[in-house]
Amino acid sequence: MILTVTPNPSLDRTFVLNGLRLGELNRASTDTVEGSGKGVNVARVLHAAGVRTGIVLPAGGPEGAQLATLLEAEGLTYRVVATDAPVRTNVTLLEPGRTTKVNAPGAALTPADADALVAAVEDLAHGADWVVCCGSLPPDTPAELIARIVEAGRRAGAQTAVDASGPALLAAAEAGPDVLAPNADELSELTGRVFPPGGRPLVRAALDAAHTLAGDTGGGVLVSLGPDGAVWVDPESALHGSVTPVTPVNTAGAGDALLAGWLAGPPEPDGRLRNAVAWGTAACLLPSTAGDVATTARPARVRIDDLGVPAAGP
Repeated sequence: MILTVTPNPSLDRTFVLNGLRLGELNRASTDTVEGSGKGVNVARVLHAAGVRTGIVLPAGGPEGAQLATLLEAEGLTYRVVATDAPVRTNVTLLEPGRTTKVNAPGAALTPADADALVAAVEDLAHGADWVVCCGSLPPDTPAELIARIVEAGRRAGAQTAVDASGPALLAAAEAGPDVLAPNADELSELTGRVFPPGGRPLVRAALDAAHTLAGDTGGGVLVSLGPDGAVWVDPESALHGSVTPVTPVNTAGAGDALLAGWLAGPPEPDGRLRNAVAWGTAACLLPSTAGDVATTARPARVRIDDLGVPAAGP
C-alpha cells in the first residue's frame, strides 16, 4: 500500500478556453472541478492503475466537505484531519498548447492541526510500503512538518518519498527520505546551481546536482526535466529517461504522474524510471489529472541511458 500525504490540498477548477484574452471577458467551453493537491493526484493515478493507496490530508469548511465528497465519488480511500480553515481553490486555464494555473495559498495549519496530521500518518503507515509527502505547505506552517511526516513514516516501517519545494524541500532533504522528487527548478534552488534551459546540458547539470544531493541524503533523487524526461540518481547509479517529444494537452499533474509511475514500477531503477517517464508523458496528453495514465502509457518507447556516476567533487 502507498500512503500519500497532502499538507495543503485543494479543489482544482479547470476552464477550457479557445484562447485567453487578458483584460476581456472569456467564456469557457467546459468547467470541471476535482479534489486535488499533489498527494491526491499521485494517489489518483495509482488507484486508476489498480495500486492500493490511501490519502491523508487536512481539510475544513464547505470546500473541505466538497473535497471529501469528490474523493469518495472516485472510490479513493482517505482520512481527513479536520481543521477550522477552508480548503483552498486553484484555477487552471487550459488553452490549445498552453496551461495557465492560479494557485491559492491555503490557510496555515495550527500546531494542533500539524500534530493531528503527523499522528494520522503514523497510524495509517503501519503496513504501508511507502509514505509519500507531496506538495506545498500552507502559509506560516513550519517547514519541519515535512521532516516530522518522514520520521513518522520511518517509525512505522515504511519507505519515504517527498515531492516538495522551497524550505519544505530543504527540510525534507535534511530528514533523509528514501526518495526526493524535485523538478529542475526546485533542484536548482535547493543546490544553489544555475541550470541551462534544456537539452543535454540541462540533463548533465541536473545529474551533477542530484548526485551531490543523493550523497547528502543517502537516498535516491528523481528529477523531472519536463520535455527532457527525467533523471534518477542514487549513490550507485545515474540514469536518464526520455521519449520523443509530444505536443502536450495539459501539463498539470504530469510531475505527479511521473512520481506515481516510479512508485508503481518494477523494483530495478531502470524499470522504475522507464515507467515514470511513460506515465508522466501520458499525463501530458490528457485534459485533466483524473485520467488513467497507466492504460495509455508506453514504457517500451522510453529510452534509458546510463550516464555513469559523476566523480566526487568539492
